[in-house]
Amino acid sequence: MSSSVNDVYLIRSSVREILDRYDSRYWAVKDEAREYPLEFIRDLESNGFMAANIPEEYGGAGYGLQVVSAVLEEIASSPGGSAASSSVHAAYFNNHILVRYGSAEAKSKYLPSIAQGELRFQVYAVTEPHAGFNTPRISTFARREGDYYILNGQKIFISRLKHSDLGIIAARTTPYDESPRKTHGITLFLVDLRKAKGKNVRYSEIPNNLRRFVDTSIVYIEDLEVPAENVIGDVDKGFYILMEESNVERALIASQCIGSGRWVIRRAVEYAKERVVFPPDPIAKYQGIQYPLADSWIRLEAGAALRDKALELIESKADRRLIGYYSNSAKYIACEACYNAARYSMWTMGGYGYSLDMDVERHWRAAELFAGVGQVSPHMILNYVATKILGMPRSYGD
Repeated sequence: MSSSVNDVYLIRSSVREILDRYDSRYWAVKDEAREYPLEFIRDLESNGFMAANIPEEYGGAGYGLQVVSAVLEEIASSPGGSAASSSVHAAYFNNHILVRYGSAEAKSKYLPSIAQGELRFQVYAVTEPHAGFNTPRISTFARREGDYYILNGQKIFISRLKHSDLGIIAARTTPYDESPRKTHGITLFLVDLRKAKGKNVRYSEIPNNLRRFVDTSIVYIEDLEVPAENVIGDVDKGFYILMEESNVERALIASQCIGSGRWVIRRAVEYAKERVVFPPDPIAKYQGIQYPLADSWIRLEAGAALRDKALELIESKADRRLIGYYSNSAKYIACEACYNAARYSMWTMGGYGYSLDMDVERHWRAAELFAGVGQVSPHMILNYVATKILGMPRSYGD
């Protein structure tokens, strides 16, 4: 179902009503304790927001990506920031993949329970220690045995495993050296993690300070049985799904950064209007304070325009290269602008900006991840634009 302007407005208002129940103190406590914001997640689930992009026939709201984008942007426009929105964002990526490419059996079996909030679908396991951005080089392997595939391998930087019932795992079904093309031979699997965790799926958490609301782990997969009906898309052609869906992910991450960046700028402006260092004027009157915040605001607006165009092209199933250009550009601009907005907001507040009580430092930590290596690095985005859009020769790969 397409999303009207009125739909998006109502969704934003409803999400803000939920967010009003979770003040700065709530997010500060969760941040310090490194706890998943379970109460907030349950509130979203009970109000149907985790099923926003699940079709109505499976119990969801049937909205498009514009509504999902609005939900994530609003969550990030709170004291929790983009770290808070990251506690739920994978559900929307995964829902989109399952709805578009999942088998009829898998959709009927899982989507209604996901829509009701009975199952959490938050794991997206692609990255491996020795592959990184070179996804065709993953070595996790799925061997067909009758009606099942047996998965063995290792994944890294996998988030929300502790709090997920279902996940998507990418594995090779044809060895790299035997594939006709290096992008051929990867298959996506919908995995039920409830009985597998601690047995066939073991994990060790990777401590980090950037996103404390969600766990991040290295995952060990050993003799994991997955029904053949849980293959997502076609066998050996999962890489192409990953590439298409990465555009969705990048556009939605841009939404998170836009929400977070706008929030920290407003916070800094409020502070600057009240802060007086050399009476009688507040520091908001100084151009050295104004210009960096204004510059960041303009760049966030540019990111929002690119994001909106990317979502429009994705929903209309436009040319892949064009979708890639806009989604990559939106992620690049929005995440960099968010990082600078958080940095300049902290500087505006001086020493207070580094205080956890001001909430801005939390936004800055999360922005550092997205502006750097989160989902895709800015260098890989520039590589894409240089080679796919400008027609320049590729400088990496075999």
